[in-house]
Amino acid sequence: MHAHHVGLTLLAVVALACNDGSSNPPTAESASRDDDRVALSRGGEGQGGGRSIDIRDDCDPADPAWDPTGGCTLKHGDTDFAEFNALVGSPLSSATVGHPAWRNEPSYVEVRLGEQVKVTNRGGRLHTLTPVAQFGGGRVPPLNVGLTMAPECQLAVGAEDPFALPPGESGRLPAMGLGIHRVQCCIHPWMRGLIRVSEHGGH
Repeated sequence: MHAHHVGLTLLAVVALACNDGSSNPPTAESASRDDDRVALSRGGEGQGGGRSIDIRDDCDPADPAWDPTGGCTLKHGDTDFAEFNALVGSPLSSATVGHPAWRNEPSYVEVRLGEQVKVTNRGGRLHTLTPVAQFGGGRVPPLNVGLTMAPECQLAVGAEDPFALPPGESGRLPAMGLGIHRVQCCIHPWMRGLIRVSEHGGH
């Protein structure tokens, strides 16, 4: 009975909070970070390079349960809202697991120094692909169970997320320095990626 009650509570809270989760209170740290924050270059324009990441989900546009949290713009999708919520967690984990259809393809790319990675949201929901120092949670509490929010995901009240990418839109991540760089969705924190930047790029 207790597990059933928790499941219903999670479903109700997700219905209220899953759209963009931008209601966190501002802090001095987040306010100063917003001032210095870089953003996606819109329209996919920028320095060349063939590397790209597609953001994907599988929301079912025929399920009206998606509507209160932004709807689903896919023409064809098979995951209804109940299935999505059922796979957010697992009895074998104390932290968010997440639905596998909500993903980045590929989740690992290698690029040459100076190249920018093109990002396209091919799903039917709002996502971000945010550079973070360490993988962590996002800003939507029901999708963030057992995780500490990555500081880069926190927004001041009323601030727009410079890495938010609505369905169908493209952009380019800022050029990154040598080494490995972590990126994640600040709404669905299991959607993670790693970008390796080297002098010669990938194969």
